[in-house]
Amino acid sequence: MDRIGDRSRPDRRLEVLALIGAIVLGAGSSIARAGDADVEARLRALEDANRKLLQRYEQLLERSAEDRKLAEDRYRDLERRYLELRGPGVPPAIPAANESRDPQTRPAELDGASQDDRIPIAAPGFGARDGATASETVPALPLIAELRDGFELRTVDDEISLRFHTLAQVDFKDFLPNTQSPARSGLYIPRVRVYFEGDLTRLFDYEISLQRSVEGVWDLLDGNIDYKPSEKFQVRFGRTLVPYSYDWYDHLEQYFITPERGLFPLNFGLSRAAGLLAQGWLFDRRLEYAFGGFDGRLTGVADNNNTRDGVVYVNLRPFLLDEDSPWRYLNIGGSAFSGSQIAPQDPLPMRTSLQSSENDEAASSASAVFLEFDEGVSALGSRAAGALHLAWYRGPFSFESEVQAGRFQFLPHHGERRVGVPVMGYHIAGSWFLTGEEVSERTTVVPLRPFDLRPGSRGPGAFEVFARFSHLLLGEQVFTGELADPNRWTRRVDMPEVGFNWYPNRFIKFYVDWQLPIYGSPVATDYSGRRTTRNGNMFWIRAQVYF
Repeated sequence: MDRIGDRSRPDRRLEVLALIGAIVLGAGSSIARAGDADVEARLRALEDANRKLLQRYEQLLERSAEDRKLAEDRYRDLERRYLELRGPGVPPAIPAANESRDPQTRPAELDGASQDDRIPIAAPGFGARDGATASETVPALPLIAELRDGFELRTVDDEISLRFHTLAQVDFKDFLPNTQSPARSGLYIPRVRVYFEGDLTRLFDYEISLQRSVEGVWDLLDGNIDYKPSEKFQVRFGRTLVPYSYDWYDHLEQYFITPERGLFPLNFGLSRAAGLLAQGWLFDRRLEYAFGGFDGRLTGVADNNNTRDGVVYVNLRPFLLDEDSPWRYLNIGGSAFSGSQIAPQDPLPMRTSLQSSENDEAASSASAVFLEFDEGVSALGSRAAGALHLAWYRGPFSFESEVQAGRFQFLPHHGERRVGVPVMGYHIAGSWFLTGEEVSERTTVVPLRPFDLRPGSRGPGAFEVFARFSHLLLGEQVFTGELADPNRWTRRVDMPEVGFNWYPNRFIKFYVDWQLPIYGSPVATDYSGRRTTRNGNMFWIRAQVYF
């Protein structure tokens, strides 16, 4: 019995016959122009031969249609036999009699297959056909497994997929002076994440991710579904990254130049929230946009605020289509948000090296603090901020910068009136791959020579040196409005840092960073406030695994 997988052979014969016919016609036309009598006779003979070829071509077309019909009949017969073996109680998985099913689109060879090769599964709404009902079942599709940046299972038609990723980061931090409190030198786990994401047909995809942060508690990181009718316009609903700040929205933490974000986005970024997001890429991906409304949550996961933050983000790559331009991967743009905090929330301390949504003992120990609000102070009232960014990637070089400004309202502990505090900050970062790797954006780095000590395959991995300067300034209202103690804290920080990143392979990364926060006024380094410092050295090593 012929295999359905060989049904393309008649089509190839048709193509050959059509080509022969075209050659014959061309030859006949050339000979006719010669005007010779013998040639005329031969031309007529050739035309008769060509007519016979065309007749044969039409016969093969009819035969091809018959072969497809026979294949459909064989498929239906296999399904009937399978259901008979399964016994009663299994709903039929046989197509309706008027259904048109193209065997060439089937992902498996049905003829000659064993009874277990096609397993009907109950899947209401999936693979719906004309006239089908929710109680019908469809044949299970074979899966393809791949391991790249994570593990992926997908159907052969690319309609359904599941991708699994994991991220683990471990920090060693050495604070100087080492008599600081609550900041303490030691080992910390800032992030462990598990990502589940994929496609639910070509129109929808999904993401569910969990995180264990430095507080030691597992919680929901992201949970959303995307509707993707086109690249130009997509809609996401659920908990996701808020499109404010290039430092937050453009790339995830595992791709950073430095271990953590700059001072402004670290302390005033919107992070993740639940909401409705519209996004897309226009003009051959030269313009990216995003806007939406979000729950306005400042800490934790629960939405305890009954207003919404409006957010907008734009990134332009004007030279993206010019392959010879040195500015091809130049990014310029901006973002902004505005909202109001209706339900009072305790504001988090201002930190230099930790992104945290809580204020427990572990979070306090893992970073130096340069400003902590007085007990009883609440974040309450309006908030708004805007940012402008410029980033450029060329060859082994990365450059990222962003300037941000905002205004946030707080309620003092005595609760008499709200105090608006203006905040301004910026950061500039640059890096260079010493081993020759090239970047067009911050994403997975694949070393040219992965680390290996075996003879014949020795390699150093990839080495990237970096430097960054970050600045943050809060308005004097933070002290004059009785929100914090000026004798213990500062409202200004300048923070240079230098270091290097080592990538043994595409899955493992080590950061080595020296951070030197310089405070505008003395900052308490113990609970009593008797010990203070104008700067705080920190030596930082982070080990990261992401796949």
